[in-house]
Amino acid sequence: MSVSYSEVIERMKRSANLKNDSRVAQALGVTPQALSNYKKRGRLPSDLILRFAELFGVSVDWLLTGEGRMFRRPSAARPALLAQEGMAVYEKQIPGLEGLTGLLDIHPDELIYVGKLLKILRSADKSTASLIKWSLDAFLKAIESQKKEENP
Repeated sequence: MSVSYSEVIERMKRSANLKNDSRVAQALGVTPQALSNYKKRGRLPSDLILRFAELFGVSVDWLLTGEGRMFRRPSAARPALLAQEGMAVYEKQIPGLEGLTGLLDIHPDELIYVGKLLKILRSADKSTASLIKWSLDAFLKAIESQKKEENP
């Protein structure tokens, strides 16, 4: 089976409603230049394809071949986009929530780690969750004091 990675990138744009290759690159966590190089070489790392499929709920088979269902299941279709649309509705209805959709403007890699953190924090192992919270607080305190030293 010969895969056209230019077509895979086009399917990524279509499935996630991304306007251009730069947006695809951002979703994949690579630079636009790196994505352009992948297209020129006719290769795209499989981990990027899998990450995109996971992030947007797209079928890997469909991304590679264009055949079958675009999304793995209807509820998996474009979770970030659906969440952003839902937040926009609440912002209009509830005073004081203006600007919350900006919180959803995070990089896919950041989203993956936020998910991992939530999984740990919500686990039954409360001691690990407490250690993670303590570590995060310590890191934030160190970063904030470093910023104060750099910008007195």
